[in-house]
Amino acid sequence: MKKFYLLSILLLLSISARLNAQNNVYTKSIIHSQVNLRGGAINLGELNILFPADGYVVVHFDGECYAAIGDRIVVAASNDGNWHPGNGSVEIENTLPGFGRPFSHTQLYPVSAGSHNYYAVGQNTVETDGNGIATIYGTLTVEYFPDTGTSFAKAFEFVFNGDVTNTTVVGQQTIHVNAPGKVVVRFDGFITSTPADRVVLAASNTMNWGFNDGNVAVEAEDEGDVDQNSFSHTRVYNVSAGDYTYYALAQIYGKAGGNGTISAYGNLLVEFFPTENAEKLFFTGFTLPLIDLNGESTPFDSISFNFPEAGKVLLVLDGYLTADPGYDIVLAASNNGVWTENDGHITLQALDNDQNRYSFSHSRLYNVSAGQHTFYAVGQIFGGSGSKTADLFGALTLKYLPNSLTPVSDLSAAENTFDIYPNPSGNEVHIAIKNPTDQKIKIEVLDPNGRVLQEYSEPSSDDIKIDLSMFPANLYWVKVGDVMKPMVRM
Repeated sequence: MKKFYLLSILLLLSISARLNAQNNVYTKSIIHSQVNLRGGAINLGELNILFPADGYVVVHFDGECYAAIGDRIVVAASNDGNWHPGNGSVEIENTLPGFGRPFSHTQLYPVSAGSHNYYAVGQNTVETDGNGIATIYGTLTVEYFPDTGTSFAKAFEFVFNGDVTNTTVVGQQTIHVNAPGKVVVRFDGFITSTPADRVVLAASNTMNWGFNDGNVAVEAEDEGDVDQNSFSHTRVYNVSAGDYTYYALAQIYGKAGGNGTISAYGNLLVEFFPTENAEKLFFTGFTLPLIDLNGESTPFDSISFNFPEAGKVLLVLDGYLTADPGYDIVLAASNNGVWTENDGHITLQALDNDQNRYSFSHSRLYNVSAGQHTFYAVGQIFGGSGSKTADLFGALTLKYLPNSLTPVSDLSAAENTFDIYPNPSGNEVHIAIKNPTDQKIKIEVLDPNGRVLQEYSEPSSDDIKIDLSMFPANLYWVKVGDVMKPMVRM
């Protein structure tokens, strides 16, 4: 009998792993006001994720950093709690008090079945003439692609040093697809350049970049000091079965008074989503010269879709802004046409009439119910004085994962961390809440595909007992708040 139960559990785990080996997405909100980044690498936030099968993950950290003048701040998406030189981090410096700098950093890692941690990392290093204190708002995102899935991601990580007076390929990635679908290409990282040059950067399916939303443009601020800029540019292409090559491009254009050389550290990410899959990819590019953002929150682009079932939506807004100095411009990816505080937006400010171009990236993860929903790119002039218009170029990208694919969780609620015992279990299981509160908590039992089978509302305590006698032997998921863990019922 013991051998029978052991064999049954192994078979159930194997079957459930195959059922759950689908694309998945996880996010963590990063909200740190006045954090001391001196010393070693500082953990700004982490995700602990249990993967059902081997595959690979795309880890992305984007947002905005406010730092003291004289400090260089390194930020990174990481799988080991540390940052690394070259394409293993991006760097940020400020020259004006209260001046926020946007950033975007992507890494791709292979992953084995089991539990893994991913981190948003920050550190004040190299240049430490300030006080080491920074404020960072952003989002840590982990996208999971199992080896057995039909969707996939590939990345080319590079370090480039050279002349980009003419259009230059600084990285490229070739893929093969077996079916029609969509490809999303993101080029992000950071560059060092001279302030008398304007640098155009682009993700492209040809060896040429396009105007307006076909590129992002950045400019260095100070010669030899604040001469680094983070950037992010996204494009989406329709493809049929075949081979395709995508490019990361750079060029000095429109302002060429410097030496024409750059140092670029970045990642060219290519993700493929077949048309026949349940997950969906949507994209809209925007070209908005002289847009009036004065007054209330202004949705300047949107994506609408009639979702066939409940699921998750990963929304990313990136591109670049040109504006006059003297006021703040808020930008946000939003599910309701308005922005919210802290990690719910980024704020851009033109330094002066010359250095007035900044690339940005803002990500959000939302739960959706079945039915029609609209998601927005939002802007607003918020504070300050100056011209009431700005130039906006970029893209709004939406990825939809239905709940029937796999349990998809937002692990941002640390107060709901818990353990399950015994596991495997019999007719009952205990949920040990690590950080109980005075409030009631919702506990859900889900089937291997993420469908809710039973809900409980219990007072938060150190130990909660759940009756499993009505459930047949199988692998299930227990969800407390937004955190999920697997459980085997014998």
